[in-house]
Amino acid sequence: MKILVTGSNGGIGRWLTKRLLEAGHSLITTDLQAQKPEEGREHYPGDITDLTLVRRLVQGVDAVVHLAAIAYDVPGRDDLVLETNIRGTWNVLLACAEAGVQRVVNFSSINALGQAEPHHTGLYLPLDDEIPHFVTRSYFLSKHIGEELCQAFALRSNMTVISLRPTAVWHPGSSRDHWWSWLPPEQKEQIGKNDFFSYVDVRDVCEAVLLSLVAPVSGHEAFLLTADDTTSDRPSEELVETFYASLPWSRISREEYFNGQPYRSLVDCTKAKRLLGWSPKFSRRDPSAGYLRENHG
Repeated sequence: MKILVTGSNGGIGRWLTKRLLEAGHSLITTDLQAQKPEEGREHYPGDITDLTLVRRLVQGVDAVVHLAAIAYDVPGRDDLVLETNIRGTWNVLLACAEAGVQRVVNFSSINALGQAEPHHTGLYLPLDDEIPHFVTRSYFLSKHIGEELCQAFALRSNMTVISLRPTAVWHPGSSRDHWWSWLPPEQKEQIGKNDFFSYVDVRDVCEAVLLSLVAPVSGHEAFLLTADDTTSDRPSEELVETFYASLPWSRISREEYFNGQPYRSLVDCTKAKRLLGWSPKFSRRDPSAGYLRENHG
C-alpha cells in the first residue's frame, strides 16, 4: 500500500513511519522539517495549511495517515492552533476526496472529548467513545472540530475515515513523569487526574494505525486508545474514591468493571478492541516495556 503520512517527524510519526516500512508499505511523508532520504519513502518538507502542497502529495496514494498538528495550547496564539489543526485537517480531507483516496486515518486525541476541562471534570466512568463532548480550550476544540470534519467528508465522499484518540503517549526509553519527577506525589496525582491516569505506548498506537488501514469499517469511526492499566500505583478504585467519587457508573457497575483487575484503566477501549481488533500489548508494570524508572514511582 502507498501511504502519505503527515507530521512524520513528530513523536508518533517517527515510530509510525518505521513500523509502516517494516510492514512492507511504501511511504510519502511530509513535515515542516526536512528529512534525510530513506529507502521506501519520499519526503517533502512543507506545511499542511498549504492546500496546493497537500493536493500534490495525495496523488496516487492508497491511504493517508494524518498526524500533523500543534499538539498543545499556545498561550496568546489560539489562531495558530486552530488554523494549523482545523485548516490542515480540512486540506487533507478535501484533497483526499478530490483524488479519490478511500481511507484516511486521522489522529484525534482523548482531548477531543473535553472531559478534563477546567469547568468539566467528566460525565461518567469509565470514559468511553460514546461520551458527549465538552470542549472549550483551543487544542481540545481543534481536535473535536477535526472529528466533525472527518464525519462530514465520510458522508459526502464515501471515504472511510478513522479517528484515533490516543491518551498520553509514552515512548520506551523515556518517561512522561521525567518532566516533573521532582514534584511531590500529591502534585503528580493532580496532573494524572486530568488524563484519568491513562497512557498508551507509542508501539501500540502504531499497531492501531496498521489495523485502521484495513479494518472492515465504513463511514467515520472514532476510537480511544489507552493501555489496560493506569499510570498510578494506587488501585483504580482508590483513584475513583479520591478524585472521581461524584461521577456515576451508568453503563457498568464498579464491581463488575474492576473484577480481578485492580489497576484497570478508567478509559474503556472496548470499541477499538471490537471493531479494529486492537489490544494494547505494553504496560508500565512490565519491566520489559522499556520505560524509565520514574514511571514506577
